[in-house]
Amino acid sequence: MPPSRRTSRRALGRPGQASAYVRERAELEGSGLARLKLDLAARGLAPRKRFGQNFLVRGDIAERIAEHCRLDAGDVAVEIGPGAGALTVRLIGRVRRLVAVEKDDGLAEMLREQLAEAPGLEVLHADFLDVDLAAIARDNGAERIVVVGNIPYNITTPILERLFDQRAVVRAAILLVQKEYAERLAAPAGSPEYGSLTLFARYHALLEPLMTVRSSAFWPRPSVDSMLVRFLLRDQPPVEVPDPALLFRIIRGSFQMRRKTLLNTLEAALELPKETIERLCRHARVDPGRRGETLGLEEFAKLARAAGDYGSTNL
Repeated sequence: MPPSRRTSRRALGRPGQASAYVRERAELEGSGLARLKLDLAARGLAPRKRFGQNFLVRGDIAERIAEHCRLDAGDVAVEIGPGAGALTVRLIGRVRRLVAVEKDDGLAEMLREQLAEAPGLEVLHADFLDVDLAAIARDNGAERIVVVGNIPYNITTPILERLFDQRAVVRAAILLVQKEYAERLAAPAGSPEYGSLTLFARYHALLEPLMTVRSSAFWPRPSVDSMLVRFLLRDQPPVEVPDPALLFRIIRGSFQMRRKTLLNTLEAALELPKETIERLCRHARVDPGRRGETLGLEEFAKLARAAGDYGSTNL
């Protein structure tokens, strides 16, 4: 056999065996992306940038996400922004009840049509930020629910705030967020990514990074990669403070001027003179010369407790 023909056979591999690249493109373009485009076009729909819509078009990734959710057959789950249903169809058979909350009316109607026979599915046309999770839990006889979603990057923080506000009825949330955002959530003290968002999330939940999802898994393709993160919502905060609002006032103030010491940041945040701030720091046993980005949550809690004592005893 001529050398060129031998090379061609080796490049093709064994009969019936495609390369990993070919299999990936077939999944993405043939059975995922092309079908999605046809379904949307048939209904006059298209991705809406203002809703932050980036559709997951890799079925294998959707399956891995569903597995990471660790759902039980008796669970009630809420999916944020099901979009075209890539994850929805893989969640339906894993739970007793799935409430898919979709803000886009066209997509909500498409899901109702395509999944009309799916057992235990409710497609709710609503903005998740307005949804009463306690009512969903109550209506479905569940003490606590699980929340899942590929959420829009531009409203990630409001979604977390909504979840934390309703944490009494939320057992866990498994969310696909921007990778850089996930890194901020998990950042250690002293790192550039560490900030008030880190401590806000840590106060309300235990975080577990699960998997990175490349931007190529979505259409339209976003400019950044994503990360799947599990939030296990706490029954009780990890620190004791007289007033959580005071704690986060101190935290936010400390990070608004990252290069300044606590003596300067707390003077502005608490609107107290430097002499009083020095007494607060001594009372909390925290050096007023430190910068806020070097403090852990417990040290911020000490400052909040000291500030609470100042309010009642004037130290």
